[in-house]
Amino acid sequence: MAPTIERIQPAAVIAVLSRDNRPYYLCQLLGWGLYGSLLSALAISQGQAAGGAVLVSAVWSGTGLAGTHVFRTYTKRRPWRTVPQLAVRLVFAAVLIPATMVFLQTATSELVWRFTGENDPRHSSILVHFISAETVTIVWCALYLSVHEVRRRQAVEVEALRLALVAQVAQYHALRSQLNPHFLFNCLNSLRELIRDDPERAERVVTELAELLRYTLRADRVETVPLREEIHAVRQYLSLEKVRFEERLRLRFEIDPGTLDVPVPPMLVQTLAENALKHGVAKLAEGGELVIRAHRKERQLEILLTNPGSVSSDAGSTGVGLGNARERLRLVYGGAASLRLHDDSGHGVEASVRIPLGDKQEPA
Repeated sequence: MAPTIERIQPAAVIAVLSRDNRPYYLCQLLGWGLYGSLLSALAISQGQAAGGAVLVSAVWSGTGLAGTHVFRTYTKRRPWRTVPQLAVRLVFAAVLIPATMVFLQTATSELVWRFTGENDPRHSSILVHFISAETVTIVWCALYLSVHEVRRRQAVEVEALRLALVAQVAQYHALRSQLNPHFLFNCLNSLRELIRDDPERAERVVTELAELLRYTLRADRVETVPLREEIHAVRQYLSLEKVRFEERLRLRFEIDPGTLDVPVPPMLVQTLAENALKHGVAKLAEGGELVIRAHRKERQLEILLTNPGSVSSDAGSTGVGLGNARERLRLVYGGAASLRLHDDSGHGVEASVRIPLGDKQEPA
């Protein structure tokens, strides 16, 4: 199941939001610098001395820059969780930052007036300055919080996708680990009986079993393998099972050579073959024939396994093997692949797998 937003760690989202601060600093410097420059130009146009106007405007915009940066830093370190928390922060920012801007501007204007005799601070306009500073602060907070919320939602989505991918990979490996012990158990049972009855043949079987184990170990590290490798492993597996079933198990392979390089999930066909033996041949005293076919059909690879028996007669089956095979197909191909089991017109049970062919797998 894909992770919900509530289950995502806040630290992971904050890490995503903090990867690149350069746009923020660039906007801060350009925005407040342009604002201070406009204030300086306006003051000079009204007859104030250039030096005093530039100094006062620099203090005004510099205080605004520092105050909003403190607000931003606090917001990142202590993210709000409720609307009231956000409202309280906005109220404090809308009061403290303008008050500090007006206080430092007034103090700077006072000093300039005392030393130069120009640029009267005009204490009567302090309220106007406060309202102006408050307006600028509120606009800044609104812009910053809007951008922050958009980025936060994007970070949550990215983290959710990452966790979903990690969960799917873990689920995929877990499914394969469920298949391998069952496969090994059947092989070892066959070998145990053979060691007692035919030691020489048992030695050959051990070699085949070693090759199969090597294949399963490699299968745990890759998502797909060429069909030729999977079919080779299936032949080895069925060779081992023939020791147990002897003449009750008859095999027929009809593999289109043009399909041998098509990638398939490892242990997929082997799982279906194991399922066919367990619920088909093994339940019949006379045994039966297991037929494995593979060919291209409508831009898909179709793999068919036919075995004696019927779907309705297998009511006691838990379906774990087929369920795992379907889930592995889903994890690798999404909804583009399918696995179906149905009665084959009196010939037995047919398992049908369809896997989409990529562009590079299509014939020229």
